[in-house]
Amino acid sequence: MDGVSLSVIGLTIQCAGIILMACLSLFMTRSIRRAFLDYWTAAWVCMAIALISLSIGFRATPLAKLYFTIYFLGEYAFGFLCIAGCYNFATGGKPARRHWAWLAASAGLALGLANLSTNFSVSFVPHSALMTMLFVLAFRALEPVRRKRLASPGLSAMNIALVLLAMDFLHYVPVISYAEFFHGTLPGSYLQYTSIYDLILEILLGFGMLMLVMENTRYEVEAANRELRAAHAQLERLARVDPLTEALNRHAFYSLVDRKPVGESAQQGCVVVLDIDNLKPINDSLGHAAGDAAIRAVASAVRAVIRADDLLFRWGGDEFLILFFNLNETEARRRVRDIEAQLARTAVPTASAPVIVSHGLAMFETTSEIERAIDAADGAMYSRKQARKTGQLVG
Repeated sequence: MDGVSLSVIGLTIQCAGIILMACLSLFMTRSIRRAFLDYWTAAWVCMAIALISLSIGFRATPLAKLYFTIYFLGEYAFGFLCIAGCYNFATGGKPARRHWAWLAASAGLALGLANLSTNFSVSFVPHSALMTMLFVLAFRALEPVRRKRLASPGLSAMNIALVLLAMDFLHYVPVISYAEFFHGTLPGSYLQYTSIYDLILEILLGFGMLMLVMENTRYEVEAANRELRAAHAQLERLARVDPLTEALNRHAFYSLVDRKPVGESAQQGCVVVLDIDNLKPINDSLGHAAGDAAIRAVASAVRAVIRADDLLFRWGGDEFLILFFNLNETEARRRVRDIEAQLARTAVPTASAPVIVSHGLAMFETTSEIERAIDAADGAMYSRKQARKTGQLVG
């Protein structure tokens, strides 16, 4: 079997491998929408068309120049689209109109090379030099990624493949030039395996591209998951925290009660219910902004007195709930007096009178008794409020 026949066999194998790579890329574009993947997929389709045309050109002598023209143009389109994909991946940008003009100009170059000589090898020498330059440009297009990102398997595979492909096509220039211009002959084994070597490097490039696509998709999914977790945490906070006072709300209270571990069921403490007595007069005379300031003042006064482990809830419009854990009744009542003293010293914007609160207090022996204690404290608070209204309670 002569060298040309061996070369055609290797070319056929290369053609089949590139078609498979183009099909794999096309399948990926159906589920992954990325501009750089579209460029790279189009590149493999152009490469497949180029190799099919070259294979036909070696067999169809009358139309060989036409098929060789398509081959050269297809390979230039492959190189251009490969660069465009690398540039888009690295920067997010797309080729400008002038860049597409370069691709259009390559049609004239392809036609010129096809008609340069009746010997395809002579035309292949400048073609190899041009392809070397295109692979170098693709490698340079990935430079921003290499500068800002840690090495990844996909990026490493692409870098290696582009460098080796540039060296592979560059070596054709002196080797084929020597054979053609100095009347040497290329060994049959060389002609048989050059296409196989090209295919191996092109497959490495293709898998590097697909690995980068998958890595990019994974990074985006991980980023989306982080954003979802942050949004979920923010929603959880909004669902549990009163926006006016930043105290916990009733939803947070029932969530905490429902989730209390069994081991804490014996925890004892004290419940305090606070209600603002003069909120309605403040709202009616000074407006709701002053009323909101009064509510915030109560929350601030409570925070100044309670411990880190105690819990403050906004229980209603002007009503607050405090949970003191592991605190006896005497100490709890002292802290309530401190809250009232704190309010007496707190200046509420635009309000001419201090904020007055009524409170009720009840003890609980276990966490399962908290709701019963809240009802008892609420009743005590209501009684205290009524006593203040009727003048039976002063201060």
